[in-house]
Amino acid sequence: MSRDQNNKIPTPVANAFISCSLRNEDEKFVTFIEKILRHCKVEPMGTVGRHSIAPVPVVDLMKKNIPLADFLVVVATPRYVQRDMTRGGISQGLSEMIHVEAGMAYMLEKPVVVFVKEGTAVGNFLPNITQYITLDGSNKNVQQQWPLIVKLLSEAINQAKQKKDAEEQKRFGRMLTNGLAILGGIKVFNYLTTDDES
Repeated sequence: MSRDQNNKIPTPVANAFISCSLRNEDEKFVTFIEKILRHCKVEPMGTVGRHSIAPVPVVDLMKKNIPLADFLVVVATPRYVQRDMTRGGISQGLSEMIHVEAGMAYMLEKPVVVFVKEGTAVGNFLPNITQYITLDGSNKNVQQQWPLIVKLLSEAINQAKQKKDAEEQKRFGRMLTNGLAILGGIKVFNYLTTDDES
């Protein structure tokens, strides 16, 4: 991980809800992806059971944490063996909870970034909402795909920033409109009370 001149971890420019498996066999790949994110100044957060824990239903924590994130990062690792009943093909698919978290982020219009562990089938939903990068967990593979990784994360950060800026402009516009309405109301009230007194 790169560090600045003061030997500190780079200040994050964004945070990302990490949608991932919590199984021990997936820990190494999840940690690998989180290192990539931190190197790119993205702070992992929100993962229920990993970065966030509370005595409430899992879905409630998802509903609370995903809106707080700038975007969502799916770390896709195999969970289930799946068989296509029509074609007969067998693949290793994701946990259904990862699809749920990605769906929540999509409904909130948050960018979704996907890193796929080689050999994992991502299903139909994720390829329809974003592009993804397949990694084998080796440093050589990351170096080969580094320009794409940086581009993908930069785009997600920019989209999140644009959305925040647009929301701030809307908020400012509403505040200005409300302020003018109140000021106008006071002027009308003053005008009406002045007429009554004359």
